[in-house]
Amino acid sequence: MNLFLVFDFTNFVGRFHPLFVHLPIGFLLLGILMEWYQRFRKNEKLSNLISYTWLLGGLGGALAAFCGWWLGESGLYFEDDLFLHRWIGIAIVVLAFIGWWIKKTPKKYPNIIHHCVNILLIAILTFEGHLGGNLTHGEAYLFEYAPEGIRNMVLGEKERAVDLSTADSVIVYNDLVKPIFQEKCFACHNNKVKRGGLNMAFKDSLLAGGDGESVLLANNAQESELFRRITLPNNNLKFMPPVGNPLTYDEIKIIEWWIEQGASFDKLVVDVNVAEDIKPALIRKYNLDTSPRPYYEMVSIAPMDSIQLEALEEKGFTVNVLGGKNPLLDVKYSGKELTNELLKSLEPAAKHITWLSLGKTNISDEGLLIIAKFENLTRLQLENTKISDKGVKAISNLKHLEALNLYGTEVTNDCLSDIGKMEGLKRVYLWATKVNASDAKSLEESKEGLQVIIGQG
Repeated sequence: MNLFLVFDFTNFVGRFHPLFVHLPIGFLLLGILMEWYQRFRKNEKLSNLISYTWLLGGLGGALAAFCGWWLGESGLYFEDDLFLHRWIGIAIVVLAFIGWWIKKTPKKYPNIIHHCVNILLIAILTFEGHLGGNLTHGEAYLFEYAPEGIRNMVLGEKERAVDLSTADSVIVYNDLVKPIFQEKCFACHNNKVKRGGLNMAFKDSLLAGGDGESVLLANNAQESELFRRITLPNNNLKFMPPVGNPLTYDEIKIIEWWIEQGASFDKLVVDVNVAEDIKPALIRKYNLDTSPRPYYEMVSIAPMDSIQLEALEEKGFTVNVLGGKNPLLDVKYSGKELTNELLKSLEPAAKHITWLSLGKTNISDEGLLIIAKFENLTRLQLENTKISDKGVKAISNLKHLEALNLYGTEVTNDCLSDIGKMEGLKRVYLWATKVNASDAKSLEESKEGLQVIIGQG
């Protein structure tokens, strides 16, 4: 019977590489340390044990290289990443035998030759170890938990090329799922290596599946072969990936979520349902917070000129910038006499004002026609003013208004229809008004996401 029918020679021999590779490294480093110690002690004759350590290192390295070569042939690693690691490993073996030849008759060669061979070997071993670590754990492994400054300096933009600070522009597959496949699956399933006939590098080839069978069943992760393979017990022959680090809990959850949401290749995060149980995984894996953000956090606008801000403050307005990278303004007027002329002085800042407090002033319904031009307004406080239904109608076009305080105003039930037209409104305060409480609650029930705060004045 053919030996290759009995067992998979490539994988069987290849998997001994991690077992054998560390012992020769230990022999070689031991030989170098022994030599340096004896030279430090000024021994005239170096011990024969030094040359034996180099010989054992060379022999062990040859065995490790042999197994490593077959491990590379298994198709579990990208050829581009593997090439340098393979040939540097062979170079180390050659250098180990050269070192053994020099060390067995040390007096035939000047000390500079001994030192150069020692330092060269240490340098190459260090670099080779780094390459091996990258192959096994990924390029970010060594500095993944380093201090932020060091991590950013070393990894730079290679770690993440897409801005994940907001879900608005994040594509579920390209930015969240594909990076997992690239790290854990592409080495075995790419254009050159198609284990099981599966190529995951492209949408069409992934959908085509392997060996004529689909690996994805949209909206049904449990019946998808891809998901089944990554959730099998580790000792199962069909468990994926067969070598290297298995997928983490968060990575599995993200893939499951993607499949359950239809396994789309072009939908944004904001286009799919983000269930509560997937949110923690997105935060831990990608620091992506999918919780709804207020409109003012999403506005992109240049900061207002400081001279204009000072002009507003001279008019009696208190002006504060929201802070951080957000240039929008929080404006408040504390005086009693708020004329339409004063309101018009706010017009140069119309796009920048997002919070506006005009409570306890003499603002009129006509004045709200000016406020209606503030397109980025999200919070408007009009409590204890003479505003009526006419004023509410004037601002009903403010589609980004999220909070409206009409406490203690003259509004009646007639304003409810205009309040219902405000697309982004989340809270309205109608306490101590002429609005009927039951009618207000009916509006709350009919308009999703709206909270009406009302009581008897």
